[in-house]
Order: sequence, then C-alpha cells, then structure tokens
Amino acid sequence: MTLPFDGKTEGFDDELVADFCQNKQVHRIESHFFRQEGQAYWSVAIHYDTVLPRKTEKVRDLDDAQQILFQRLREWRKEQGAKAGIPVYLIATNAQLTAIIKQPVKTLEGFKLVKGYGKQRIEKYGRTIINLIKAFYEEQEKQAPAPPINNVAGHGTTTWPTYVALIATTIAPAIGTTI
Repeated sequence: MTLPFDGKTEGFDDELVADFCQNKQVHRIESHFFRQEGQAYWSVAIHYDTVLPRKTEKVRDLDDAQQILFQRLREWRKEQGAKAGIPVYLIATNAQLTAIIKQPVKTLEGFKLVKGYGKQRIEKYGRTIINLIKAFYEEQEKQAPAPPINNVAGHGTTTWPTYVALIATTIAPAIGTTI
C-alpha cells in the first residue's frame, strides 16, 4: 500500500495501515519512503496471514435501507478505484462509508466529522457521494408504499387513498357534504 504525505497533518495516514492489519497476523512490515513529482510517499508491504473475518460490527449498526446504500457506495467506490487505478480504501474505507451513512453527511462540511476523510478526498469525491446519497433516499421515498391507517370506520388496515374513498362514499354523505 502506498500513502501520500498529507501536508495539513504533516504526516501519513497510518490509520489505513492499522485498519488493514486489524484482522491479520502480521509477520513482517517493509516500508520505503520516496518522492515522485515532488510529492512524498510512504510505501508499505505487509506480510501477513488472515486470522479473523473482516470486522462487520459497524455495518451491523445500519438499518436495511442503510445496508443497501452502503453496498451501492461500495460498488461506486470499486468503479472509481478501477478507473483511477488505485485501491478502494484510498477513496474511502468501509468504516468511513459507514460513518458517512450514519451521520448522515449532507454537505461537504459534514465530511469533516468523518475520521480520516481529509480535504483532498472531500474535494475529489465529496459532492459525488452526497449526490449518490441524495438520489438513493429520493428513490426510497418514491418506492415507499402509502402508510397504512388502522381501523378506519371498522374497515381494518387501509391506505390513504382508500381512506379518502371511504370518507367520500360513507362519512361525507352521512354529514351532508361531498368530497
């Protein structure tokens, strides 16, 4: 994994390395610092065995709709990584995607509350992520069924359109009006 030097924090985002190593037994780490076109980088090779399945408890905190959004953001991240030829975790880690969904992040300013999501990522991906989240929830609203109304005039559970029809055909005439 290769990490760029962050001028704001004056260091490297070693949280990515720590996150990667969480479910692994690390045998050896080799690192190398280098510059390319004036930019400093830290390249890390990690020799490991996987000992635990990837952590998913943060994702378990998401409701069903948020789980679907999480998968869509992961798919988008995978596409972006493939297009740019970079690992997906450089766009956003799973923990960052979870935090973005749970906040929920609605503005570029909101990304500042997501640990490890810096200015460059916000500038490069923030607007697109916000638009994806907005489109997702708009789609969810359009697909949501009308809320049920319980026990309207002894008719059991019904929906709003049926409720209006009941009023128009039974209640309104009984009180001498029309709808």
